[in-house]
Amino acid sequence: MSIIEIKNLNFEYPSNGGFKLKNVTLNINKGDMAALIGPNGAGKSTLVKIMARLQKGYTGEVLINGKEAGTYSNKEAAGIISYIPQSDNYLFDFTVFEIVAMGRRPYMDSFGTLKATDMKIIHSVLEAYGLYEKRHKNYNNLSGGEKRMALIARAFVQEAQVMLMDEPTTYLDIHHQAEVMQHTLSLNKEYGKTILMVSHNINIAAEYCTRVILMKTGEIAHDGSPLEEVTNEKIKAIYGGTGYEVAVNPLTGRPNVFVKPNV
Repeated sequence: MSIIEIKNLNFEYPSNGGFKLKNVTLNINKGDMAALIGPNGAGKSTLVKIMARLQKGYTGEVLINGKEAGTYSNKEAAGIISYIPQSDNYLFDFTVFEIVAMGRRPYMDSFGTLKATDMKIIHSVLEAYGLYEKRHKNYNNLSGGEKRMALIARAFVQEAQVMLMDEPTTYLDIHHQAEVMQHTLSLNKEYGKTILMVSHNINIAAEYCTRVILMKTGEIAHDGSPLEEVTNEKIKAIYGGTGYEVAVNPLTGRPNVFVKPNV
């Protein structure tokens, strides 16, 4: 069953050298653990921002649970879709607790009051994500990995059905990449969240996701399982260049892209 359905979507940034999303048709289904991959400028982040109702000015249809996205109030949409940006720095000195608590905004009254149930959820998630001891710390003073975990925690307490994640592992070392992706996988498998992540890390997408969507020059080029889509032929057609090969990871049976120097 589709939660997000995109039909014949077209979009153009007038001042961005003619970049376009062209006739994009795509369904994000309930329970998906999917990755959107492709080269720089393919339109991945723009497409996700349109799904998150952050980018206007498109033609075509974007349906959320069968209803045009633009007809939802912000509060209604927040109960269905959460969005995790690549990074988020704030002008004001919000604490980690305040950042995570922002995810409960759809459930607060007009005064922004946190109820006992809200506090219980926030504290539980802070604990689960290793942030409880840092809850009074300034968010802008966190490490990159801690910031990423705080943004995922904020999306989790929002209790939305869909989590749209833009480059969740960018700037993270290998330990924090694994930690973030294990939490993301848990959200999908244990809590039934539908996940769509933009990623430049093809190997992470192939290892953790069951669906890989390849984009090139504003269009959907391929869409299927990692074994179907992460192949030498398709990856080289999408990215071009040389010096890499796709092979199966013997530990997991998933396809990975390996560097192969031409010497």
